[in-house]
Amino acid sequence: MQTVSHQKLAWHTLVRPTPEELNVLQEKYSFHELDIEDCLSEHERPKIDEYEDYLFLVLHIPYFDKATRSILKDEVHLFVGQNYVITLNDGKIKVLDEFREMLEKSGAECEEYLGKDAGYFLYELINLLFESCFPLVDGLTKKLRELDAILFEAEREEKVLRTILELKRSIIAMRRILLPQRSLVASLEHKSKKFISEDMDVYFDDVLDAIERQWALLETAKEVSDALQQSFESWIQNKTNRIIRFLTVMSVTMLPLTVITGFYGMNVHLPYAKEVYAYFGIAIVLFVFLVASLAYSVWRKWL
Repeated sequence: MQTVSHQKLAWHTLVRPTPEELNVLQEKYSFHELDIEDCLSEHERPKIDEYEDYLFLVLHIPYFDKATRSILKDEVHLFVGQNYVITLNDGKIKVLDEFREMLEKSGAECEEYLGKDAGYFLYELINLLFESCFPLVDGLTKKLRELDAILFEAEREEKVLRTILELKRSIIAMRRILLPQRSLVASLEHKSKKFISEDMDVYFDDVLDAIERQWALLETAKEVSDALQQSFESWIQNKTNRIIRFLTVMSVTMLPLTVITGFYGMNVHLPYAKEVYAYFGIAIVLFVFLVASLAYSVWRKWL
């Protein structure tokens, strides 16, 4: 456990805490055993539990996983008391480590963030976590713009479709993670003023506004990705129809020629079979029929 403290407020951080470390916290701060179980659980829903001596929060924060090239979530558990804030997570969210290192190096920054009450520091942590989501949303928007530029390049059809599906998966993942956080942050305004003073309402409104902006951007990104996929599928379908139409015209054009050549390929006595110029005559007929069929197809705008 790493600790940064100033005056009466201390911030404790644990990354991938063990059951033994959690038991030590429970004994020291008298945390409820169900909260300890939630911290050990891999998939806990976002929530806020209010007790007489502390608040317990579970937040889901999205992050980009380079190994799977997809957006996943990291659970952040927070205990908020009168003179302490405890955060527990799996270490996927790097902004917490960067923030802690900044406070350890700068006494002025430490006084600015830890010099007030626990409610204000809770706001700073939550604001920091959700502000880290903006680069993810901006990255999705940038990829959509890049995708729009190469959408109708034939040599990249497979890549374009794969990119569209990956973007839609990322957008859906972001929306699924952020959806419960909207109501969770909004409910902080109605929690016990013992830990969060009344003047903090406007600060948590600011965090909620940030989440709502991200949600609005994701809504737009979802609509754009749906439109791009529909446009791409329509273009592919139209291209496929043109190819099928061309092949159909060629098949219909060549079918009579195949019948004639097959007819004269039979090993029986046929009219003009022994004529010297029979081959040239048949070739001229086939050529005239081919040209006439193609001309008719062009005239009817089938080609």
